[in-house]
Amino acid sequence: MKAEQIINEWPSHLPWLNQSQSDLIFPSDSYYLLYFWSMSCPNCQQLTDQVLQDKKGMNVKVIGVHVPYIEEEKSVEVVSTYALDRGITIPIVLDQNYEIVTTCHVKGIPSFCLLSQYGQIVAKTMGDVGWGKMVKKIKGL
Repeated sequence: MKAEQIINEWPSHLPWLNQSQSDLIFPSDSYYLLYFWSMSCPNCQQLTDQVLQDKKGMNVKVIGVHVPYIEEEKSVEVVSTYALDRGITIPIVLDQNYEIVTTCHVKGIPSFCLLSQYGQIVAKTMGDVGWGKMVKKIKGL
């Protein structure tokens, strides 16, 4: 799968939270920010609130890509409960078999991948310092 296919052909077998795949409109006139995170990742737990706050002023569609650390995190119910408890309302796709991670060449989490409306990777960053860089990139669009 190429990055362009992430936008145009989401793996239909992957579960979604807070929105279904069919509710997402592709192509769009905006950029997509994929936020790779895991509920077991301490750095992700700290950064998620900042991402949710900062996204309000951005002209991008933010999609959370949950990356399971352990088998239990492949449970839709477990991740759904976590997201509800934390107030995570962005669309979340559960990347159960690391398909999106592999396509975007993500090496660790938390990570960010900015895609153009055509599915081209515009920028990739990792961690809290990477988030700051990504915010600057997005504001410069």
